This record gives sequence, C-alpha cells and structure tokens, in this order.
Amino acid sequence: MLRSTCPLGVRMRALITSRVVAVAIFVLAWLAAFIQSPRPTESRFEFAPPRTSRTAGSVHFASMDLPRPAPSAHASSITALPDGALLVAWFAGAREGASDVAIEMARVRAGAVESRWTSLTREQLQGMVQRVIRSLGNPVVWVDAQGRVNMHVVSVSYGGWSGSAINHLVSLDGGATWQSARRLVVSPFFNLSTLVRTQPVAMADGCWGLPAYHEFIDKHGLFLHLRTDGAVRSAERMQKYEGGWLQPAVAALSPRAALALLRSASRSTPFIGVNRSTDGGTTWVMQSALDIPNPDASVALLRLCDGTLLLAANPTRGGRGTLQLFTSRDDGVTWASSHVIERDEGGEFSYPCLAESADGMIHLTYTWRRQGIRLCSFGRGWLAEDGSTAPAPGASR
Repeated sequence: MLRSTCPLGVRMRALITSRVVAVAIFVLAWLAAFIQSPRPTESRFEFAPPRTSRTAGSVHFASMDLPRPAPSAHASSITALPDGALLVAWFAGAREGASDVAIEMARVRAGAVESRWTSLTREQLQGMVQRVIRSLGNPVVWVDAQGRVNMHVVSVSYGGWSGSAINHLVSLDGGATWQSARRLVVSPFFNLSTLVRTQPVAMADGCWGLPAYHEFIDKHGLFLHLRTDGAVRSAERMQKYEGGWLQPAVAALSPRAALALLRSASRSTPFIGVNRSTDGGTTWVMQSALDIPNPDASVALLRLCDGTLLLAANPTRGGRGTLQLFTSRDDGVTWASSHVIERDEGGEFSYPCLAESADGMIHLTYTWRRQGIRLCSFGRGWLAEDGSTAPAPGASR
C-alpha cells in the first residue's frame, strides 16, 4: 500500500493556500469588472428650458389622506403616469422594520383614489431575487421613456438599515405586478448598507442617475449612474461635512450642472447640506450648508417647468412637527420661505416627495403622524401666495 510522503500539515496548508488564491483571483476579477464598467465620455442630464404651464396662475390647493391598510405608514414616493393619473407608493405595516411591512400603492386622479393595492411583499421580493429578505422600506417610483413603472426599494436581509441593499423592479401594468427584479451592485465588497430615498434624474443618453446613500459607519451621499438595463455603471461619492449626511435629493440645473440637498444625521450640524456637480454628476463638490434648520430629516427637491426650484423640509430646531415649502429662482443660491403645510409641535410630518404633472400642477406627499400618507396638490399661483398659515386638514380651494 502506497503512503504519501507529504506530511498532513503541509498538504492542508497547500489546500488552504490554493483556495485563498482562488478566492483572491475571483475578487480581483470582480473588482476589475466593476471598476472598468463603461462610463459615458461626457455625462449630461436631460434638461428642458423653462416654460410656462397652462396652470401657471392656478391658486388651487387640495389635500387628501390616502387609504390606511396598516397601523403605520412612512416614506412615500409619487410620480405622474402617462395617462394623467398619479401613482403613490409607500411602506406600511405594524411598524418600521417589521417583517409584515409591505409596499402599498394607490392611483389617484382628480383628487380621488381610483384604486389601492399591496404591490410588493418581502416574500415576493425574496422569491424574485433569491435572497433572504427580512423587511422592506423606502420605495421610489418613477416612469421611464417607454412608459413603464420602475421602482427602487430597500430590502434588509440582516440587522437593521445598515445591512440593507437596493433592488430595482419593472412593471408593465402600472405597478400591479412586477416583471423583473434585480439587486443593484454598488460595491464589489459585501454590497451592503446602500439605501435609496429620493427620485432619480433622467440623463441625456436615456440612462438614469439615482441619488443614494451609504449608512453604515461612514454616512455619505452617492450618485449612481445606471445603465439602460438598470445596472450600476458607476457610483460617485458626494463630499460631506463633519458628521453623517444622507438621502441626497438632486435636481438638474442645466445639461451639465446639478444641485444636491442632503439630510444631516448629526446634531452638531442640523441644517441642509449642499453638493453641486458641473460635469453631469461625475464629481460632486461640497458647498456651504443652507441656512435652513432641518435636524435629521429627509428633504424633497424639484425643479419646476418654469425653472423654479421647490424644496420641502422640516425647518425646526428639533423634531418634524413643521413641514414647509421654500422656493429658489437662482438655482439654489438663495431661498424664500413659502407655505407652511403642517405645524404641530407634537406631530410628525416627514419624508416629503414632490412631483409635477404634465398640466403643471404640483403634488406633494408626506408621512402624516406615522399613521398614513397625505397628498397635497396645488398650482403655481397658490405657491406664490403668502404661506404663513398652515392649510386646514382636507382643505380645498
């Protein structure tokens, strides 16, 4: 009987070494593919020159509460559909982070809810991406050039939000069902702790720019350049001040310039952070923070069709008891106070989202006391009025 002359320890070390080398080669190849993914030679935003809408002078304002299928609701997103309806998505369940949290959707037309349904559960997403999903959060809905409803949604597999990832889904029937789902690869290592909250920005080449953020340990904003198939082409890090900065909201100012406003996660800097890009989102440079208090709260930013920038924020020294609008006509250099939408020191009116429909009407959704989602619709004429007093709940005029 032949015996090996190589000691067992030597054979084991050789086996371990070979496996380590194989893993290293795999990781390096993956990293090289990630880094060398093709980037546009000159990144540009899709940009339309300012125009006047047919509802420019409208002083209409109306608000309504969306259906409440669960005790808790948060983090709404709104987009205008090609047929003129509005699509609103949010997460609802027993509480934030609970295993029963699902993505709810509603179609709204002319101030009335046409339909409401549960669009995505964690079990459904788990089956589509073949990964363990323990909870869902932060849906972002938008419509692509083909008229398809897209959704980016955060999933948590292990731990809390720091162990999360972004998933991209596409629907051909307005969000009733989903044709495909993929997990975005933002980092070649672990690919955890990347979240999304605010609306994407269309790029001139038909691709999309997705504002995102990293939450674990070093909190910072990201701008993801997505390919036409939804995969990540590149991830650009935004500059940050001391402390953590999250949830960038981005608006294009020209084909090459953009403004990003960020949520502060630090009590030492309870203001709205600012980054700007002058090269189509390829690099981002920190600017002076806005002199608008906004302690640890998400903001919404939208460039209206006439070129005005519209901001929704929680301008308080603490809490989220006031929700107010601000406008800028000089690309975000200066801001003017506009309407107070909600004010109750003991309440929470948070996580706003803004959209403009084809008729020029402006739409705002936000979390109402963590119990439900409220939708406000208004014209630009109303926006120009004195807004020192919060509208009465359910107001319409």
